[in-house]
Amino acid sequence: MRRSGRRRVSRATIWGLLGAALLAAGCFAPIAALPGGGAATLIGSGSVPARLILVAALCSIALVLLRRRALLITGGFAGLMILLEFLEHRNELLVVAGPGSSADAVLSSFATEWGWALLVIGAALLLLAGLFPGRRR
Repeated sequence: MRRSGRRRVSRATIWGLLGAALLAAGCFAPIAALPGGGAATLIGSGSVPARLILVAALCSIALVLLRRRALLITGGFAGLMILLEFLEHRNELLVVAGPGSSADAVLSSFATEWGWALLVIGAALLLLAGLFPGRRR
C-alpha cells in the first residue's frame, strides 16, 4: 500500500547531494597544517583547480536534480582536479626541500588534514550516484 502525497527520494539522489555538499565543504576545510599553527584551505590557495572543484560541486547539485548520469562527468572531473591539486602540493614541498636536504623528511612532515578526505569522499559519492542513477520518474 502506497501513501499518496509522499514521494520517496532515491538513494542516488541522496548520494549525489551529499557528495556535492562534501565536495563544496572540502574546498573550505583545512587541507594542510601550517608550521606556525594554522591551516591552509584549498580555496585559500587561489589555484584554478581549487576553483574548478567548487564549480563542479555547484554544478553537481543541479545535475542531481536533472540528469544523474552526467554526475559521472562532474565527479570524474572533480576527482582529477583533486589529484592534480594534491600532486601540486607535494611538488611544492619537493621544491622547498631542495637538492641538499632530505626530501623524505620534508614529505613526512607534510601533515594532511581532514579536508582531503571530504574532497575524496565527495567525488566518490558523485561517481557512485552517477553509476547507479536509480529509477526513472
